[in-house]
Amino acid sequence: MNPRQRDLFLWAWSRRRKPGRAAIALRGLMIGVLGGVLFTLIMSPGAPGGVANYDVAGRLFGAIGEHWRMLLLAVPAFGFIGWMGADRIFVQQERMYPAMLKQGAKPPEQKPVMQLSDRAPAIAVGVAFVVIAGFIITLIVMAGAGAL
Repeated sequence: MNPRQRDLFLWAWSRRRKPGRAAIALRGLMIGVLGGVLFTLIMSPGAPGGVANYDVAGRLFGAIGEHWRMLLLAVPAFGFIGWMGADRIFVQQERMYPAMLKQGAKPPEQKPVMQLSDRAPAIAVGVAFVVIAGFIITLIVMAGAGAL
């Protein structure tokens, strides 16, 4: 990490950490819950009926219906994943922040100006994201058109 990247991290994290660990974990939980609802909306039309003799969840939630059962299972699971992810990232960032302060670094007053070489990793991730999203959208369109 070069000094500009360090300063950017210190500047950004000094502001992002203000809500506190609980608020950030709650934000991650809510994002996860929304992800669970979206997952249910995407997957529910094709939800299988299950085999009653071998499907424990089918026996437990059979009266609720397939869509509600998937919602009941997906929302807490995705919420937990969101909460754990947000909390883990907060803890990791929080460990780095005081370690850098102990080494003598100080958060800058203004956002540091980054150069292209500092932004290259983020640009590479963005390009990879666009390419992968393009492939996924292509598969969805082809599957919808029956071309697969």
